[in-house]
Amino acid sequence: MSYASENRRGSPLGMGAAIFINGSIILAVALSPLVVHPPKRDKGLEGRSITLQPPPEPEVEKAKDSPETPPIFVPKPQVQTQLPPKPGPTIKETETAKTVLNGGGGDDEGAGTIRQIPELPKPVFKSALRDPRFARDFQPDYPVGKLRLEIEGSVKVRVLVGTDGRVRQVQILEASDSDFARATERQALRAWRFTPATRDGIPVEDWQTLTVRFDID
Repeated sequence: MSYASENRRGSPLGMGAAIFINGSIILAVALSPLVVHPPKRDKGLEGRSITLQPPPEPEVEKAKDSPETPPIFVPKPQVQTQLPPKPGPTIKETETAKTVLNGGGGDDEGAGTIRQIPELPKPVFKSALRDPRFARDFQPDYPVGKLRLEIEGSVKVRVLVGTDGRVRQVQILEASDSDFARATERQALRAWRFTPATRDGIPVEDWQTLTVRFDID
C-alpha cells in the first residue's frame, strides 16, 4: 500500500474528531446560563430636586434699658444792669479846659474863654479876557474857495490860554466846514492874545470858549 492511499484513508477519522470537539463546545456554550447586566446610568445626568429654605431671620437684639436722659440745663437769661451815667465835668473842670485851650492860666484878660479862629478868605479867581489891543487879529482869513463860492459858516472853538496870554491848545467843538476849522485853529495859535487869568493876583492857565463866524459882508 502506498503512502498516498494511507493518507486518504486516515482523513475521515480526523474530520470526525474535529466535528465532535466543536459540537461539544457549542453545546456547552448553549447550555450555560446567560447573565445580562443592566447598563449603568451616568450619575452626572441624574437630577436632584433641591428645596430652598428661607434664610434665618436675624435676631433682634433687645434694647438694653438705657439710663434716663438727664434734663437739659437751660441757663437763666442774665439781666444786664445799666450803670448810672458818668457824671459830666464840673464847672471847675470846664473852666480849666478852656484855660488850657487859651494857652494861659493866670489873671490875663480873656482867660477862660474859647477863641474863634477866623475863616480864611476864599481865593479870588479872574478868568482870561480877550486883549482889546489885538481885537482885529481874532478874525481868521476867509478861505479863498469858500469866498469864491460865497459859502458862509461858523466855528465853535475851545482854547487854553497860558500865563503869558497866548493860546497853548485848540479844540474844535463845532464847525460847519473843515476849511473854516483849519483857518480858525491857525489864526488862534498865531495871533490871538488874551489877558491871562489870575488867582489871588497870580497868573494861571484858563480855558476859554469862543465862536467865530465867517460872513461875506
